[in-house]
Amino acid sequence: MKVFTIPNDIFSDNVTKLPELILHDYYNTHESIKGKISAGKHIFSFLQEGQKEVHFYDKSISLTSTQAVLIPAGNCLMTEKRVLHDKQYRSFLFFFSDANLIAFRKKYSFLFKVPDKNRPEDSSFFLFEQDEFIKNFIQSLQQIFQYHTTTAALSEHLLVVKFEEIMLYLCDRYGNHFLPLLASLAGSPLDLPLRQVVENNIYRNLSVEELAFLCNMSLSTFKRKFEEIYGTAPSRWFHLKKMQQAAFLLKHEKANASEIHHELGYESLSSFVQAFKKEFGKTPKVYQQSV
Repeated sequence: MKVFTIPNDIFSDNVTKLPELILHDYYNTHESIKGKISAGKHIFSFLQEGQKEVHFYDKSISLTSTQAVLIPAGNCLMTEKRVLHDKQYRSFLFFFSDANLIAFRKKYSFLFKVPDKNRPEDSSFFLFEQDEFIKNFIQSLQQIFQYHTTTAALSEHLLVVKFEEIMLYLCDRYGNHFLPLLASLAGSPLDLPLRQVVENNIYRNLSVEELAFLCNMSLSTFKRKFEEIYGTAPSRWFHLKKMQQAAFLLKHEKANASEIHHELGYESLSSFVQAFKKEFGKTPKVYQQSV
């Protein structure tokens, strides 16, 4: 799977230094593209056509052209799809840096002074709807983008105003659901606890290489640290966890193999049945009848 380093890979080699704030109208005409994303900046992605799936270290999301998402800098897995009658996948992107975020927090520090004990837990992203304000905001960004031929030509002062506009609107509109993410973004460490990544993805169909990427580790480092923590190889550990859950669901929930194989991370029923039989010596149906 290809690694895309953004925003750098978006622009030509002759751009020596990218500005702090960047607008980009991104599109592709492929049926589906899946890749590893290594983001050097935080990103507002305003989906215009198609469907986007993003897999973070703790959660996965799927969004349509009626939604937008704030994706923090770091690593994630992303799939872009054309859907229905769309001729392309298209997303309008607004990149910003830690420096922009720190300046915003300093200027509007009063927003962050009063902690709310009932606020929701911090998340690795922020998903929101494209309401009328957001639609108008996207149009204004597109107009700015269309009137400039190069990234360097965009007015930094104008983009700062637009950045503050979207941030203040989201703070006002979503309050305690948005502020926790802002409070955790700037200066956050890139390395994530391996346990958190692993145990949030037990039943997702991710390869060991993809898990290592989400941890910002090399494959060899991930495997070594995994065995130090869990005492066995990743492939064996994940297999046992899935089989234990399968046995529980078959025995106590009276579930059918056809109902649970996908939620346990198996792409096909036959591969699940084969793995279960190899582990327990019985097919799921026979096992369920015998307990």
